[in-house]
Amino acid sequence: MNAQDEQITQVILTFAQPVLVGLPNGCSKAQFAGVMRTVLTVWNAVVKDAQEGGNQHETAVLSTIASAPKAVQLMVKRLIKRKKTKFATDQRQIGQHWVHEQGGEVLFGCEAADEQAAPSGVPFKTK
Repeated sequence: MNAQDEQITQVILTFAQPVLVGLPNGCSKAQFAGVMRTVLTVWNAVVKDAQEGGNQHETAVLSTIASAPKAVQLMVKRLIKRKKTKFATDQRQIGQHWVHEQGGEVLFGCEAADEQAAPSGVPFKTK
């Protein structure tokens, strides 16, 4: 297991924790994967904006979800704020990510976009 992949995977799971704790007991792999796609989209948008010195990617994410339920909009806004305040120093973009099911556990892994390493997985228990 590549230590850098494991590290960024743990960072993303920690970043996503407020959303993940709200998932229903026994949520499906598909539900979890959908939530993680949103989490990674927000992460990458905020990183890209920080690198480019603007907010066009954040604005694009918010306009994409403008017709989504209020709970989804609130979740995304909270993730944006969380990235900017608690994770502002981590400017790695996420490239590949995956969600697998193995032995009743959902496994999630990701890697930074500039790293070409073998994939690793970290278990995320869906309760």
